[in-house]
Amino acid sequence: MTPKLERIPAAAVRMGLSTSQAYREIKAGRLGPLVKLGERASAVPAEAVDAWIAARIAEATRAEGAR
Repeated sequence: MTPKLERIPAAAVRMGLSTSQAYREIKAGRLGPLVKLGERASAVPAEAVDAWIAARIAEATRAEGAR
């Protein structure tokens, strides 16, 4: 499978976050790595976004099971 990159605004939409919150997730180490595409363009691997979403789902599932 060929690795795919997602620009940050597109990844943020898929994650249900604002663009600035997506950058905060990258800075906190919960999403990434950040790939510079040029001087003013960045992206993250699509599989990192998929993993972030899966982790949020797993977190929510564990929280529901603890109730």
